[in-house]
Amino acid sequence: MKRITKLFLALALVASPLTFTSCDDDHWGDDYYYNSLVSAAVRNYLYEYPNGSSYYTAYNWFYYYYPEATTSEFYAFMEAVGNNGYYNWSNSYRQQENSQVNRLVAEAQTLTGEWEGDMTIEYTDDNTHQRIRTSFSANMKFFQYKSSSNSLQGNGVEVDTDASGNQQTLAFSWNVDSNGDIYIKYTKSGTIFRLNLNSTTEGFHLGYEQAKGYDTFYGTARSTNTTDVMSFDLARQKPASAKASNSLTRASKQASFGAAKENDYAKNSTGAVSGLRER
Repeated sequence: MKRITKLFLALALVASPLTFTSCDDDHWGDDYYYNSLVSAAVRNYLYEYPNGSSYYTAYNWFYYYYPEATTSEFYAFMEAVGNNGYYNWSNSYRQQENSQVNRLVAEAQTLTGEWEGDMTIEYTDDNTHQRIRTSFSANMKFFQYKSSSNSLQGNGVEVDTDASGNQQTLAFSWNVDSNGDIYIKYTKSGTIFRLNLNSTTEGFHLGYEQAKGYDTFYGTARSTNTTDVMSFDLARQKPASAKASNSLTRASKQASFGAAKENDYAKNSTGAVSGLRER
């Protein structure tokens, strides 16, 4: 498969080829150059990050541009760019970063899928300048980038329905940040919501809920570029192909993320009127 043709950077490299040291001074050794994907990935990465980057950045960069790479190709790439003379990842640092990346990937994988439930948006009316809260039912589908199970970002679609049956469909993109926060950006309006991983008062819970026995996704999200506040109370929906009626849990390991300890959606939605907020 001509995976490298998907990468725009490769075009730039053709136009402006990089100059490398001789084979005798090669920091990576010939072992990495038997594989054209790894070779191209190393060149393109160093073109974008000539002075290197963090382990996390290199990890996410690789899977963003090479989502179909094998595990062995990933390790070969990381070993190559991690010992290129500009910087080194010590074993302890690499293990620490690996552990953090694994947690972030697990969080992204848990987020991926279909969720449905109630949502309330609080915003400032443009005409009256008063704070207004509207509530509706929401169905959200999260997809990882290019269907890569290792990706920390992706896109999605949300369908909102009010009490009168009116609907709106919203496209959005999402990503899991290096600290575990989740960002959702609505395509049409450009509104960005941040879900704080570590907040106990305005954070979120994502994953298995012991009391209910299935995956839930609830919490509060504040917009980073508007005054909007989003509260939500969602449950994972079983895949259409699922046979078991109670298959609302994605993984048997029953993972969960977020510092929110109590679902206070009912309190946040009190006084809201039925309606849709275009985002």
